[in-house]
Amino acid sequence: MNCSVLLLVFAPLLFSSNRMDSNNFQQTSNRLVLKRWSLRSSTRIPEDGSVISTVSFLEKDWYPVQTPTTVLSGLVENGVYPDPRVGMNNFRIPDVSDLFNQRHHLNRFSHLPGRKNPWKAPYWFRTKFTLPASRQGKQIWLNFKGINYRADVWLNGHKVANAEEMAGMFRRFQYNITDAVKMRGPNVLAVKIYQVDHPGICEPGTQFEVFGKGRGKATDIFKDVTLKISGGWDCAPVVRDRNMGIYQDVYLDFTDSVIVRHPRIVTQLPLPDLSQADLFVSAELFNAGKTSVSGVLKGKISFIDKVDFLTYTKEMPGEMTPVVFEKPVEIAAGGSTVVRLSPREFAQLTLKNPYLWWPNGYGRQYLHNLELCFEIDGVASDRRNVQFGIRQVTDSFQERNGEYGRVFMINGRRVFLKGGWLQPDILLNMSKKRLYDEARLLARAHVNIVANEDAPSPPDEMLEAYDKYGIMFWETFYQCWSIYPGTETADNPLDHELANKNVRDIILRYRNHPSLIAWVVACEVTVCSDLYTTLRGYVKELDPTRPFLPTTSYGWDVDELTPYMKADLPLGMTDEGPPDYTWYPYEYYFQKVLEVKRQMFRNEMGVPSIPTLSSLKKFMPDLGKEKESPIFPLDRVWAHHGAWDGDNYAFRAYDQAIRNRYGPPVDVADYVRKAQYVNANSYRAMYEAARHRMWDITSGVMLWKLNSCWPSVLWQLYDWYLNPNAAYYFTKKALEPLHLQMNANSRTVSIINATNKLQPKLHASTRVYDFHLKVKWEKQVTLDGTPDSYQELFSIPEPKDITDVYFIKLALANANGKEISSNFYWLSSRKPADLSDLNKLPRVKLEMEFQVEKRDKEYHIRITAANTSNQLAFFNRLAVLKGQNGEEVLPTFWSDNFFSLLPGEKKELTAIVAMEDMEGFQPFVIHDQDLSTSR
Repeated sequence: MNCSVLLLVFAPLLFSSNRMDSNNFQQTSNRLVLKRWSLRSSTRIPEDGSVISTVSFLEKDWYPVQTPTTVLSGLVENGVYPDPRVGMNNFRIPDVSDLFNQRHHLNRFSHLPGRKNPWKAPYWFRTKFTLPASRQGKQIWLNFKGINYRADVWLNGHKVANAEEMAGMFRRFQYNITDAVKMRGPNVLAVKIYQVDHPGICEPGTQFEVFGKGRGKATDIFKDVTLKISGGWDCAPVVRDRNMGIYQDVYLDFTDSVIVRHPRIVTQLPLPDLSQADLFVSAELFNAGKTSVSGVLKGKISFIDKVDFLTYTKEMPGEMTPVVFEKPVEIAAGGSTVVRLSPREFAQLTLKNPYLWWPNGYGRQYLHNLELCFEIDGVASDRRNVQFGIRQVTDSFQERNGEYGRVFMINGRRVFLKGGWLQPDILLNMSKKRLYDEARLLARAHVNIVANEDAPSPPDEMLEAYDKYGIMFWETFYQCWSIYPGTETADNPLDHELANKNVRDIILRYRNHPSLIAWVVACEVTVCSDLYTTLRGYVKELDPTRPFLPTTSYGWDVDELTPYMKADLPLGMTDEGPPDYTWYPYEYYFQKVLEVKRQMFRNEMGVPSIPTLSSLKKFMPDLGKEKESPIFPLDRVWAHHGAWDGDNYAFRAYDQAIRNRYGPPVDVADYVRKAQYVNANSYRAMYEAARHRMWDITSGVMLWKLNSCWPSVLWQLYDWYLNPNAAYYFTKKALEPLHLQMNANSRTVSIINATNKLQPKLHASTRVYDFHLKVKWEKQVTLDGTPDSYQELFSIPEPKDITDVYFIKLALANANGKEISSNFYWLSSRKPADLSDLNKLPRVKLEMEFQVEKRDKEYHIRITAANTSNQLAFFNRLAVLKGQNGEEVLPTFWSDNFFSLLPGEKKELTAIVAMEDMEGFQPFVIHDQDLSTSR
C-alpha cells in the first residue's frame, strides 16, 4: 500500500451542484466531503486502530458529530458538557490541567468513569463511507484541511498515517489510499486525535473580580504549533480541551494517475497603465502511477459574471471570451514536474482592458476562474479550479519628522487602510454562512482591511468571502506574545521543522486570493533567526508578489536582539504606546494624531463595547442580580466575560465614562443604553481622528478588535451572536467614502473624500442646537470635494449661554440636493463633561411603516421612521423579529441604526435578513424598547 505523505495545495473547487448523500458525505463531481462521524474517548476503547477501522467493530455509546468539530464542541453538541460561552459554564467543565482541576474542583464534572481527566488521552473519530462504482480504477486521495494536534489514521484495518508525521495545527495532509480502499461494501476510517504536546496551565485561569487582573494564559502551549488562545487570553477564556479535534474538512478526491498540485496564477500590470494584464500560470504535476505518462495540461481562464454570496447572487457587468491554452508534458513514474506558462509563450495570457479586482470602496471586485486539467489520451486525469482576481499589490512609505507610514497600493492606487483584527470562535465553529455573514457585516461598515493573528490557517471560505466583498487581508503566521526576542520564549515554537512545514503550506494554500495583500511574520513580536530566515526564503520562493512584514509592531532593541530583520525595516506601522485599549476622551484621539510619533499607521487600539441588552441576556442568565452593589450591574460573571482591567488597561475607564458622563444606572437596560452612547462616540472618534489627516499624517488605522471569539463586553463592533452594537453603526458612518465630520478637539468641520473622483458642488451644513432644540449657530458652504483627501471647511465656535447638553448636526448633500452624509453629535458645555440631562429627554414614539420583499434567498425590508413630535427622538434602535412576537433575527444587515431624528424628520432605512435565519416566520420590525431612548 502506498501511504506516503503528500502535502498539496488545492484552491476551492467550483461546481454547479452540491448535495448531501444519504451515505455520509457531501458530494461533488470529483470530491466526497466526509461529514458524519462518531466520537469516543480512547480511554473507553481497548481496541486499537486496526480493529476500530473495520466493519466488524461495533460502536457502543459513541457520540454522533459532524466535522469540522473539536472534541469539546462535539461533546457540547451532545449535551455532555454545557456551552462554555454562557455564564460561568466553563467552570462546569474539567480542564486538561490536573492542577487547575484540583484548585477549582472540576474533576467532579468529568464524563469519564473514575472522574478521569477527559482531555489527556486521545479521542477516536470514526466514519463509514461507500464509494460509487464510477470511482473504480481511480487514484483515491484522503485529505485533511486541519487537525489539532496529532493524529493516527487507520482505514479498513491499515494504518495510513502516524502521529509523529501528522502533526501541526496549521497545515493540510493528503494521503494516497487507493490500495486500502474497498470499492465494494463500506469503508471504515478511524482517526485518533492527540492533545497538544504542551497544553500547560493558565495562571491564574480565573477572572472573577470586576476591574481585577486578567485570567492570564497557559504559556507552555506556546511551544507547540497550535492556537495560543486555547490556553486563555485577555479576551478569550481557557478552552478546556485546547481545541483538540478535526477542526476543518476531511474529504476524498478522485483522479487518474496524474494529479495537479499547487495551481498558481500571478497577475502583473504595467503600472500605472491599467489597459492590459499579463497572467502567469504554473502548477506541479505528480504522477502517482508506475509508468511514465505523456499528456496535455489544458487551461481555461473565464470571467465570473455571477458571484455567489450564499443567500444572494451578484451579477457583474462585462463579458470576456475565455482564454484557453495547452501544453504537452511528460512525467516519469512516481515523479513530478512543474509546468509554467507565461505570455512570452502564450500571447493569449496578455489580456487587453482587463476587469480588475479592487478593495471595498475603491471599485468592483471582479473575479475570474482558472481551470487546469491534465488529460491523458483525451481523458481528464485531474481538474482543478482556482478563483482569482486581476490586481497588483505594491507598497511605499510616507515620511514625516522621521516617522514612517506604510502605504499599500492596489493597481497603483494608494488605499487608505481602515479596519482591524478578527478572532475565530473559541471552539472553532466557523460555518461557511457565518464567515460570509461576518464579511458582509464588515464590508457594509466600509471596512477594507482585516487581520487574524489567532487563526493562521483559516477555512478557505473565509478568504473566498473576502475576495468577493473586497476586504483585504493580512496573513499573520505567528501569534502575538507566544514568542518574544530576548526572553525564554524566543525560540518558540520548539519544533522548528514542524513550524516551517506549517508556514510553507500556509503560503501555498492562500497565495491565489486577491484579498491577501501581505505576508506578516508575527503580530507584535517576531521569531528567531532560524525561523525568520526560512520563512523569508519561502515567501521569496513561493510568492514574492506581496509585501513581507517582519512584524506588526516592535518595542525591543532590534540591533541587539533581531538584527536579521533590519533589511525589512522601516516597518511603517505600530501599536506601541497610546492610544491603547481603554477609554479616552474623544478629543484625545485627534490630539494624538497631530503628535505624529507612532500615529501614522496605528494597527491596534480599541475601546470596550458592551453589546445590546438582548445579547447580554443570552450569556448572562442572572443579569443585574446584585442590585445593591456600588458597581451595579457588574459582578463576577461580567468580569469573567471581559469586565477586567489590571492597570487601567481595559474596562475601568470605560465604566467610569458611562457613570460619570451619563449618570448612575437605574437598571440594567439603563446601563446598557448609556454604554451604547460611549460605544458610538468612542469608535466614531478613533476612526474620524485617523482620517482627519488622511495622507497628510496617517496612511491607515486598525482596531483591536472588530469581533469577539465568545460572548464578551470587550472590544467589538458586533458580538458573538453577530449582533452589532452602536459602535458598528458609528464606525459605518465614520468610514463612509464621502463623509462630513467634526474634529472633537478643534471643532473643525471636514469633508473626507476617499473616492478617486472629484465631487462637485457639495453642500455642507452645520447647525448647533441647545437642549430645547433652539438653533444657536449655523453655517452652510458649497464646495467641490477633492479626490482622495480631507478638506477642512470651518470651525464651530464654542457656544456661549447654552444648555449643559447640546447637539450638533452635520449634513452633506450632493449637487442634486440629496443628502449623502449626516452626523449627529451630543456634547456637554460643562467641564468635566456632564451629559446626564439626556436622561430627561422625553420618550418619543416613532411613526413607522415597513414593506417586505423577497429577493433570492433573502427578505429585503424597507422602513420609514418618522418623528412627528416636537421633541428630539434620540438614539433609536430598530430590530427585525421572527414574527410579531418572536426573537430578533441575527444577523440583520441594516443600512443604519442607533439614529436620532429632530422634530419633523423622517428616515428611510433598509434591513436584509436571510430566509433561513427567519425559520419560517415573516419579518416584523419593532422599535427596540430596551435600548432606544425614544419609545
